[in-house]
Amino acid sequence: MEEKLYLVKVPQAFLYGEPGGPADAQGIGAQTDEVLSGWGVRALGDSAEAWVRIETHYGYEGWMRMDALRALDLEELIARQDRERFQAVGENWMDLHEEPKVQGRLLTTLPRGSFVERTGETAEKEWIKVRDAAGTEGWARTKNLRQRMDGDGYLIEGNGDKTWLRRHGEAQIREADEKALRTAAVGSALSWMGTPYRWGGKSPAGIDCSGLAFMSWMENGILIYRDASIKPEYPLRKIEREALKEGDLVFFPGHVAVYLGKGKYVHATANEKAPRVTINSLNPADPDYREDLDKSVEECGSLFQF
Repeated sequence: MEEKLYLVKVPQAFLYGEPGGPADAQGIGAQTDEVLSGWGVRALGDSAEAWVRIETHYGYEGWMRMDALRALDLEELIARQDRERFQAVGENWMDLHEEPKVQGRLLTTLPRGSFVERTGETAEKEWIKVRDAAGTEGWARTKNLRQRMDGDGYLIEGNGDKTWLRRHGEAQIREADEKALRTAAVGSALSWMGTPYRWGGKSPAGIDCSGLAFMSWMENGILIYRDASIKPEYPLRKIEREALKEGDLVFFPGHVAVYLGKGKYVHATANEKAPRVTINSLNPADPDYREDLDKSVEECGSLFQF
């Protein structure tokens, strides 16, 4: 199978470690990641009837249903880097209506983080017509859109070399206002508060711990590894626990949290007492202290160490 580029055309698509059968809606085992509408991927050459093995624009690999994808060429992917024309869904969910009014027939609903194309057509009361990756055109509230901060450079230039993600990310960070970027990442993390826990999730329907960390930084232009570990190919380096600042990551066995400062951290936890995005503390004097996590911190990481 020739290497090809695709867009996810459905609102949400899951990746799996192994493909399912031709009629299976799911792969074998639990989902490993969630990819949203309008996100670019490339085929890695392996296919299994209704399934194709793909790599995301942030270097994560897995099996996805072929019917969740539509083909595109490199020229179209490059054109999609226009941040004025292609924007992200900024609210938890965005409805596309047949008419520019809330009573308009509902065409589809896209989750936060999906990418849509502005057609240029507008209407009164801040309505704009957009086109999703499946080609559906509908009206949405302009306030529901935000600028896409990341890009598909890895698929365009990286050629499968994941160290491109580290080099590119470090270059972005060097040029950034560190305090502002840290504050923005923390703001993104906190905006997911209350979202239900879902293994492999990255949407308002459910998100897991590394999905929360990933989305918090992706929404601010930086692509980090999707799982709960530090990889040398990505722009995150180990630091001492005492050096933690807001926006840094705290790693536990199979778990990761976004540090808020003053001992607090926000994380997506499957704990039966609070199976959602919540805040806890590393400080024993705080009422939201979790001793189990405090005692099991494995390492800490920062994007501001090279």
